[in-house]
Amino acid sequence: MAFHLRLPPIRSSQIAGRTCSPRLSAFSEWLTLSRIQPQLVCNCRGRATGVRSPVAIWPLVGRNKELSQLTAAISARRGAVITGSAGVGKTTLAVTGLEWAGERGVQHIRTTATKASRGLPFGAFASILPPDQSDPLSREGHTALLRRYVRAVTEGAGGRPLLVFVDDAHHLDNGSATLVHQLAVTRAATVLATVRSTEVVPDAVVAMWKDGPPERIEVGVLGDVAIEELLVAVLGGPVDAASVRQLSLRCEGNPLYLRELVTGALEAGALVDAGGIWRLRDNLRPTARLVELVALRLGDLTRSERAVLELLALGEPLDELELAELADPAVVEALEDKGLISSRIEGRSVKVWLAHPVYGDVVRVGIGALREQGITRSLADVIEAARGPQADRLLVASLRLVGGGGSAELFLAGAVTARARHDHSLTERMAQAAIAEGSGFEARLLAAEAAHFLGRPDQAEQELAELADYASIDSERARVALLRFHHNHSRQPRETDLRLIDDALDMISEPLWRDKLAAHRFFVRSFGMGPGGTVKAGSAVLELPSSEPLTPVVAALSYSLNRTGRFEEGVQLVGRTSRPLIPAADEEWDSWVVFISRVDRLAYAGHLKEAEELLTRAYATVIDQPAAVGRAFITGWFAAVHLEQGRPRIAFQRASESYTLFQQLGFTAPARWSYIAAAWALALAGRAEQAAETLAALDSLGLPPILVNEVDLLQARAWTAVAGGKLHSARDHLDAAVELGRRVGDLVGAASALHGLARLGQARRVTADLNAISDKVEGNFVAARCAHATALAARSTSDLARVSAQFEGLGAVLYAAEASAEAAVLLRRAGTSREAAAAELRASQLLGRCEGVITPAVQAISTRARLTPGELDASMQAAAGRSNKEIAAEMHYSVRTVETHLQRVYEKLGINGRRELADALRNERGVGPPDL
Repeated sequence: MAFHLRLPPIRSSQIAGRTCSPRLSAFSEWLTLSRIQPQLVCNCRGRATGVRSPVAIWPLVGRNKELSQLTAAISARRGAVITGSAGVGKTTLAVTGLEWAGERGVQHIRTTATKASRGLPFGAFASILPPDQSDPLSREGHTALLRRYVRAVTEGAGGRPLLVFVDDAHHLDNGSATLVHQLAVTRAATVLATVRSTEVVPDAVVAMWKDGPPERIEVGVLGDVAIEELLVAVLGGPVDAASVRQLSLRCEGNPLYLRELVTGALEAGALVDAGGIWRLRDNLRPTARLVELVALRLGDLTRSERAVLELLALGEPLDELELAELADPAVVEALEDKGLISSRIEGRSVKVWLAHPVYGDVVRVGIGALREQGITRSLADVIEAARGPQADRLLVASLRLVGGGGSAELFLAGAVTARARHDHSLTERMAQAAIAEGSGFEARLLAAEAAHFLGRPDQAEQELAELADYASIDSERARVALLRFHHNHSRQPRETDLRLIDDALDMISEPLWRDKLAAHRFFVRSFGMGPGGTVKAGSAVLELPSSEPLTPVVAALSYSLNRTGRFEEGVQLVGRTSRPLIPAADEEWDSWVVFISRVDRLAYAGHLKEAEELLTRAYATVIDQPAAVGRAFITGWFAAVHLEQGRPRIAFQRASESYTLFQQLGFTAPARWSYIAAAWALALAGRAEQAAETLAALDSLGLPPILVNEVDLLQARAWTAVAGGKLHSARDHLDAAVELGRRVGDLVGAASALHGLARLGQARRVTADLNAISDKVEGNFVAARCAHATALAARSTSDLARVSAQFEGLGAVLYAAEASAEAAVLLRRAGTSREAAAAELRASQLLGRCEGVITPAVQAISTRARLTPGELDASMQAAAGRSNKEIAAEMHYSVRTVETHLQRVYEKLGINGRRELADALRNERGVGPPDL
């Protein structure tokens, strides 16, 4: 598959009312599959929102089977009748078949049947047929008329194959239906027709697919995968999973409804390109066109019928008995017969829904404010009376929020539930309603927190500062202090933020809350201590035999133990807590950090597949909550795992989703790793400029060094330098990463950096150091890195083959490919062509799973076999566009030496100069930065 990537410069953007840090925009074409026609992707920008508008005609996606059936039927001149519900894409499929036939020289006639034309004899063909000169009342006259009309339709084709396309054939009058039937059964023309499956169809049309020759092709709704592919095609870039799910649930697989929902979301600014990933940041609203389409589907409704739809639109699902309190059961039954509502048994009751979610969107548009107030009040009264304490508190509170009559207790309960679902806007409204009804501390705390998540941090800080004076007991003082601290520190970490915790400790005497404050203080201090210092400072916690450490302490220690290579101790520490394997969706950030430590242990130990599976399971718990902080953590560490797997495209997508969500929620500091992963992924894909821009975006955030992942930042800088052909600068960054890793106890990071140096031609220099670290780090991954460096240093092709198999078994496919590529180079230099070809083939097959990775080890295997290391360094920099003077400064050579190196390269490769160098160094598989 071919991929597109044209990334414009990083720039600032507005997300949820806050100014985000500079970001990568339009990852878009990089993930656009080649099977999507480029002309179908609209690259124009919308007006005020700065978003792209969808194309006028959406591409056909997810219909490969149906299209294959259709083209086969047209090719065999059987024709086809395409059936399906309204909006599923029958016409789009038919038009695609029509175009396919036209490209093959088939003449075609197209007509559309309508309700109006149904009342006229041969109305659908009125513009095609000659005036009637026969008596249609006599058998002879009617038969002669049909023959003449068949000739009239076909004679324009001049003897060439003719395709007659009738759209909405269920609206055909009897005469037109009979004419179409005659065209089909006599094979005078190939007939293609679309029919809505819920409509009464003329007998003549039914007879076509019943008796032949036309084939009946059923078109159903689209599945989630097809919907995502369609969205990518239309928007020109990837869409985050939660947004895909929201759109999929709302349209229920109907492409027409999906189109209108997307159009409305783009126009309203609810669907935005955020960090290279399209995301929904607001509620979906129907367009005027969608309202009209659904109104046609709803038909002429009585006042009573519309009242039932309004009740369901505002309160679904409703119990059958509850609905009977407010509406005539006969009307409800009639609406179900029309297919506008549906019901099913749940437990001991029958629940009633609208037949399609979009119906609710459209019906709500037509409800005035006063009527909505009356309906919601009535619904709340009935639901509370019927369900009692078992009533959905959030539903009732939402109804009371509009209809009135709610209590402080009800609104507070609603706010708590909305917060658990990460619906921050509803949380704030509920909390404010509770405050208005006399609620105190809890409601004010929830309102302030929601204001922060909604992008108003200054307002949140002001409200929390006032709440600190209002707090009267230790638990309240501690909770306010913790919330203020984390809101400030997560946005822009400063050492002075710790004063908020220290001041609270001076005022609080209750041991539980003092411990919680101290635990959060320890977690934040771990950023500056590094893994080794954190483990040392937390040794007292590790030595306690029975107590359960507080979650922030476990989060800091377990992560640090993993980075020091002490995986089993990390497992034992997490095992001492009562935390489940995967946190609930409403868990706080510290629980997700503990979860991430489980993922880290698996990844660092070489269990990449298991780590990915665990992340996948966790993502399923938060996919329905687009604003959940857990999603930001999960997608960020997905990126980390994908990087080790050698999959830069999906790693970049995950990282972009992560840092965008972190920024939206006001968690700038945790977004740091996501930016690092994004830059690293771009670098592995050979996108030096975009990787450098991403690192510049991270630097612009002004975050202080965080020693728990500073080694990773240096490695991202190194691989960005590699992508730009600056190999000596890359090695300098990796040397700095090794030194820092040793100093702060980040052995996993140091081992990764040493492995990077080995992969860049420094194997002999680093093997001893990597061996020493390998002895201290548990698991198979660092051991495999060490074996790779040792095999490179020894230039052992057999050892490299074993290392390649070992890495592949771990799921580290890129490293496996690099090992095979290096073996191929050595074998080629030794003149063993057959073995070299086999190693090259294996490397190529492995690289096929690596999404276009470009690293020195996998570039131009046969070319590299003819160059010395110095010549290769100089040629890679020259191919990257660097001048001889710049290369000389980078390599600490004279300009004359560089010129000599390059001249030898040109002679060995049989090229004339720099212009041909990039092509000569391009991977034989054609792997290079996609440039379409």
